[in-house]
This record gives sequence, structure tokens and C-alpha cells, in this order.
Amino acid sequence: MRAEAMGDVIQTAPKAPTGASWSDEAAAAGWLDRGTSIVLVRWILGVQCLVSGLNWWFKILPFPNMFDPVGLPMKHAIVAIMIDTGWMFTAAKLVEILVGLALLTNRFAVLMLVVAFPVLMMTFALDAVSFGHAVAGAFAGEVTGRNLWAAFLDMIFFGGAVFLMQGHLMLEWFANYRHLLVATPDGVAPAGWSCPRLMAALRWASILIGGASTIWILGMIPFRASGAHGP
Repeated sequence: MRAEAMGDVIQTAPKAPTGASWSDEAAAAGWLDRGTSIVLVRWILGVQCLVSGLNWWFKILPFPNMFDPVGLPMKHAIVAIMIDTGWMFTAAKLVEILVGLALLTNRFAVLMLVVAFPVLMMTFALDAVSFGHAVAGAFAGEVTGRNLWAAFLDMIFFGGAVFLMQGHLMLEWFANYRHLLVATPDGVAPAGWSCPRLMAALRWASILIGGASTIWILGMIPFRASGAHGP
């Protein structure tokens, strides 16, 4: 009876999803296959993270750099606080470099996306908070429409694009994360999920918005000495 019961458990336990069926449906819905979208987004996000991280040591963007004079204007006050600690901002930039290298080389990318999640999520959260303040200021008549639009673009094409691409890759690689979601160490991983239309939309959004974001950032390289206003 015990063996039979155990056999029943084994037979009824959820199987790890291969992603083939619903991935094919997503490709049909969005005219973009899973493999191509993963490679494109992996490279787009990898380049952006690597360039952003290296900028802390090598001034290639108009973003904060460890050699910038003290007191330069910052987009977020918390960035100045992190820099003042002497190690916190450096650690965040080191994580960006590592996740960038992992994505570009396709080695340990699944792991590094988890490690980098707090850093990339906070980048988006800070931009989202700034946009929220801009919206409130616009309703109060204190922020112009032009500044509101600038805050919106800043949120979408900087923190938002990075968070979108990371979320897309983690969903594409969801089968690799399933066993992290067990309630107990010996528990059964939850079943997979299927949402082809959402994945098709995420693929296109990640490539188009993420690509535009990375091109925008790379386009800032000639203006690297103009100030330190970015993340």
C-alpha cells in the first residue's frame, strides 16, 4: 500500500514544463520565436548592464562616477547616500557588471538575474517614484507638461526598460526557477503556467523598448562629461 501510494504521488506530481507547446503558441501569436527573443533581449540587457556598471570606474556616460567631484547634482537623493557609504553603490555597480557578463556570455545568467533582481528593481522603483512625484506636481500646477513627459520617458527607457527585460527573461526561463518556489525543501515544485499572448507581448516590448533604451544610453557616451544625473 505504501509503495502504491508513493507511486501515485510520483505519477500525479507536476512535471517540469518544457515550454515547447505554449512557447510555440506565443511565437504564433507574436511572430517571434522564443529562441530569437531570448538571444536579442539577453544581448540588449547585457550590454546595458555592462556599460552602466563600468561607468562607475570609467567615465563613459553622464551618470555618477567614483571620480566625480563631491556635490554634483543627483537624480535621486538615495544615490548620493549610497555613494557616501563608500561601498554600497560600488557593490551595486559590480552586480551590474557581473549580470552583464553573464548575459553576454550566456553563463550563469539564470543565477545572476536573481542576484541582480534587487538592484534592477530598485532602479525602476526610483524612476517610478520620481514620475509619481512629477504627476502630483503636474496636477498641482508645479510641473510643466514637458517635464512630466521627460519624467515619463526617464521611467520607461531607463529603469522600466531594464526591469521589463529582466522580467521577460525570467519568465522565459521560468522552468529553471520552479524549484525555488517550493514551500519546503522537500516539497514539489509548482506546476508551470501558460500565457502565450502575454509572452508574445513581452518579447516585442522587451526588444523594442529595451533596444531603444540601450541605444539611448550608448548615444550618451559622447556627452559623458556633461554631468552626473543618471542612475
